[in-house]
Amino acid sequence: MKEEVLVTREVAGTQESAAFAADVVGFFDSNDTILLYGELGSGKTFLVKEFARLLGSKQQVSSPSFTIVNQYTGKVLINHIDLYRISDLREIQNLGLDDFWDRGYINFVEWPNIIEHIIDWPHFRINIEVSYPSSQTWRRFRLSRYAG
Repeated sequence: MKEEVLVTREVAGTQESAAFAADVVGFFDSNDTILLYGELGSGKTFLVKEFARLLGSKQQVSSPSFTIVNQYTGKVLINHIDLYRISDLREIQNLGLDDFWDRGYINFVEWPNIIEHIIDWPHFRINIEVSYPSSQTWRRFRLSRYAG
């Protein structure tokens, strides 16, 4: 798939991270899949919280590390998927994630490495880089669209 970089932003804290979310949420619509990449503690769940709020959800957003999937209602149904603890594609099949694609949901997927090779439809990716404490940059975000 071909990558088109839509937005690259360096931020200095949570307020600027929230502003990034507000600036890019308009790219997402029902049926979209957004894969979130970044090391542990980089802010993936923070972004999903902001996206859910911006998409009209009033629910408490938390990491689905143990539940694997949390759903939130907003302008559309939002699936927050965390694949950190998944080590085998058969586990993915048992979860029924195939039911989430093309159903009018917005799917945010943390730790998507195990499934990225089977996502063969247009989707988005957000890469989060964490910089060193001495840097003015707290995080570096890159939003890309992938299409055939």
